[in-house]
Amino acid sequence: MNYFKKGQWVKVAEDNDNDNYDSFRGKRLKIIHVARNINEHPGYDEGMEGMPLYDLEDEQGNIIDCSLYAYELEKA
Repeated sequence: MNYFKKGQWVKVAEDNDNDNYDSFRGKRLKIIHVARNINEHPGYDEGMEGMPLYDLEDEQGNIIDCSLYAYELEKA
């Protein structure tokens, strides 16, 4: 499992078939915030037990309207 750092460029993992990600699938996305618990992000699923949840923006600086977990991303 790859974990990423703030400022790193990633993309939606090829094996991720979530239709909600189609608007930014295939784009380079920059990590702008990393959370590992509910105190660091209100949308964090406590069942994920420390797996990073990332807030992202595209190359034009537009914030992506959902946060993604590490398993949903891969290196760009």
